[in-house]
Amino acid sequence: MKKNSLRRRPFLQRLTAFGGLLGLSSLSVHAAATGLQKHGNFVHVVFFWLKNPDNKKARKQFENNLNTFIKGIDYIRSTHVGTPAGTDRSVVDNSYTYCLIVSFDDKKDHDAYQEDGLHKKFIDDTTALWERVQVYDSILI
Repeated sequence: MKKNSLRRRPFLQRLTAFGGLLGLSSLSVHAAATGLQKHGNFVHVVFFWLKNPDNKKARKQFENNLNTFIKGIDYIRSTHVGTPAGTDRSVVDNSYTYCLIVSFDDKKDHDAYQEDGLHKKFIDDTTALWERVQVYDSILI
């Protein structure tokens, strides 16, 4: 019995280290800015194409509304708000203006987020600014 535990220990140490590395690289998070440190099992990815992406006033309005609403929703476990990275590869779509990635513990929390008044207010306040929205939802496997 002691022999088996001795053989398992290096395997478990490697597995734990590998899991830690995966956890650190799994999703970009504004942990410092938002205080969120836990990644959720349900990820909601939203791409926005603004009608006037070069209009600084429209961008500022969109960013302010977006940041206000995501900071006010308790269901969110991690966030990433970004713009295209400008990578030049045939498989990369840099045509969007903003990307929002939020994670939740589960689908139930995601569904509550969809009905949250702050989320609905964000949509009402910014719909006129965008011409297209594309959403991808996924669950951890």
